Amino acid sequence: MRVLMIGAGAVGIAIGVSLESQGFKVDFFARGDTYRAIQAGGAGRTGLFGDYYCSAGAVGTYNDYNALPAQAYDYVIITAKTVANAEISQALWRANRCMKPSAKLIIMQNGWGNDAAYLEHFPKERIYHARVITGFERTSPNISHITVHTAPILLGSLYGYDGQCMEPIQKALQQSGIPSEVTDEIESALWAKMLYNTTLNPLGAVLGVSYGELTESKWSKAIMDRLIEETFAVMEAAGYHAPWEEADTYKTVFYGKLVPDTYHHRSSTLQDIEKKQKTEIDTLNGCIVRLAEQYGIAVPYHTMLVGLIHSMEDRF
Repeated sequence: MRVLMIGAGAVGIAIGVSLESQGFKVDFFARGDTYRAIQAGGAGRTGLFGDYYCSAGAVGTYNDYNALPAQAYDYVIITAKTVANAEISQALWRANRCMKPSAKLIIMQNGWGNDAAYLEHFPKERIYHARVITGFERTSPNISHITVHTAPILLGSLYGYDGQCMEPIQKALQQSGIPSEVTDEIESALWAKMLYNTTLNPLGAVLGVSYGELTESKWSKAIMDRLIEETFAVMEAAGYHAPWEEADTYKTVFYGKLVPDTYHHRSSTLQDIEKKQKTEIDTLNGCIVRLAEQYGIAVPYHTMLVGLIHSMEDRF
């Protein structure tokens, strides 16, 4: 089977290399230094779950949608930053001849609502989502290091379509060492990830610390408590659900397992700020703020963090 990875950052490289190691034909869509590095030296995955390397030529590299092969792909996995979704969706639609008629798009990104851009061009039955709570850092343009892990990658449809078509991806990831499952509860899983990311990512970026270090100060811990409470209030108003019924139950899991399991990870938001790149804040805490406005709920902690991250971006 053949897969196109759109987004050759830390997540995309690790997932692509994992699939290639299990017999998938993998092509990366990349640009700039990343494109040149993969073309010249292949790609690799290191850290937790073992090391894999693909030699130059073992994986394909493209930087032009018009150059993609016709009727080639069974899956297109989107790991690019969410700020590029509208551009990617349009480009994919114009180049849709590269996909087999049965091809599935898998959105493997942070945040909520990322499917909106793709639904403008593709039917619901072709769009699937993945929930990832594993930490990745790129140590060079073509090498991804897996730093931390707390739960399996979950794959499924938000629209009730059969998840059986996700099994080849799930099995390949599992066999490469990354725990993975197919689920009928992907909405709940994505909101669990939203709770985790919106609590940790922007605050860690503002303070310049790892996830675990946020719990070492009573002040940052108090901020995280309020962020969690605001997110639960928005979820309840909007009719969304996570695996936990209320904020205090989630806090027990958050502080007792999720943060300790990922203690040393530095958020993707912090990594973006350090690289002077635009962050995904608008599909994380920004999404909470928009929903809160829609339902008349005050979310001052989320609102402040969105403003702080955008203020940091303005300095680039």
